[in-house]
Amino acid sequence: MNPEFQRNLYLEFSVARLIGMPLFLMIIFALTYAIDNQKLTESTANISIIVYVLIILFWGARQTAESLLEEIRNHTWDIQKTSALSPWSLTWGKLLGSTLFNWYGGLLCLFIYSIATPQRETVFLVWIYAISGGILAQSLGLLTSLLAVRRKQMTVSILYYGVIFCSLPFFIPLLFDADYSRGQVDWYSIRLDSQVFMAISLLLACFWAVVGVYRLLAEELQIRTLPWVWLSFIGFLVLYFTGLIIGDLNSSQASKFGIGECSFVVCGCLTYLLILSDNNNPMTVRKLWLYSEQAQWQRVLEQIPCWLISLLLLIPVSLYLTLFRDVETLEKMTIYPIPSFLLLVRDCAVILFFSYAANAKRAAGLSFLYLLLIYWILPAIFIEGGAEGMAAVFLPLFSDNIAFALIFAGGQAALAGFFLYQRWQNCVNHLR
Repeated sequence: MNPEFQRNLYLEFSVARLIGMPLFLMIIFALTYAIDNQKLTESTANISIIVYVLIILFWGARQTAESLLEEIRNHTWDIQKTSALSPWSLTWGKLLGSTLFNWYGGLLCLFIYSIATPQRETVFLVWIYAISGGILAQSLGLLTSLLAVRRKQMTVSILYYGVIFCSLPFFIPLLFDADYSRGQVDWYSIRLDSQVFMAISLLLACFWAVVGVYRLLAEELQIRTLPWVWLSFIGFLVLYFTGLIIGDLNSSQASKFGIGECSFVVCGCLTYLLILSDNNNPMTVRKLWLYSEQAQWQRVLEQIPCWLISLLLLIPVSLYLTLFRDVETLEKMTIYPIPSFLLLVRDCAVILFFSYAANAKRAAGLSFLYLLLIYWILPAIFIEGGAEGMAAVFLPLFSDNIAFALIFAGGQAALAGFFLYQRWQNCVNHLR
């Protein structure tokens, strides 16, 4: 048996817990049984799903998020990192081991639901939703703790609420009715039942969340890996969302447009998400520079941050979107591909500038404040004051002229890059 799983098994289960959970649930369902005129009907089924969400989502995600941080506080994480445990053993050992007691109570709730619900035809679908949604939420909880460890943080309170916010929509069909919005979904040329498509999407999301936990644990164990998994994940997201947008594989024009747009949005969003959550160390850039000078390209691929990969992929995507659009379409656009890419480069430079400061703990807050000012507050002030030209200076995408947008976006990116280079040099010289 997996040693990590076995250890959590001994820690999570005791005679008191084994008896206490069924007793607690028995009291709750006895009350619903009495309310339903001594019958197991819809009220009992609804309460069982609500209790399941509380145990698996709110409590379970918290358990996985705290499992790793608790080991760091108890100084046992370094022992595990130097042990013979593989990243995969640690992945499912921590993911399932730390939540065994939660699944013990959750599966009991699903069992009561299966007995009490009058909608027998949706029981199997509810089980798929419930289990896959729980695994997804708990995997994201463990991901947040791993990201917190990389940033030298000992709390995941804000990230935990983010996990709850992102995972709760997947539980909405359970909280209301698994059959409440049945319809058809066109994914490329395939027409699927909406609930079946949702279940498949949940299973795929679980897969990628578990893979993400595995890769981060591999990095924690100092195992060198190439970024093929990250590239595969980007490709998956692009194909997935492109299929939803175009809905018809026979339209070649829609296919080209959808792939280009989805690639730009996916890579851009992932770049922002990762650079804000990663531990941006100035020495990482120095290592990449030295490896590239020595033509050690495998080391470069092993050390390159995933956000930088997403950013570099935007270069061919931006060129593709620009070259494959006619001039009339390009002039009508508000968001130009190349200026948008340059603004993203500017934002990354500013975020890294804050991250390389002496007090890097404030970098995330300052980055969010900067993004709020530059994309919303300042443009809104100038627009309300009738100075649309000044709003376009700060946010060139407001300009109706692509040349104006290109010049000002490029100038801002160059200026931010200059200040970033100065701070990076100071950091590297100080760390030597």
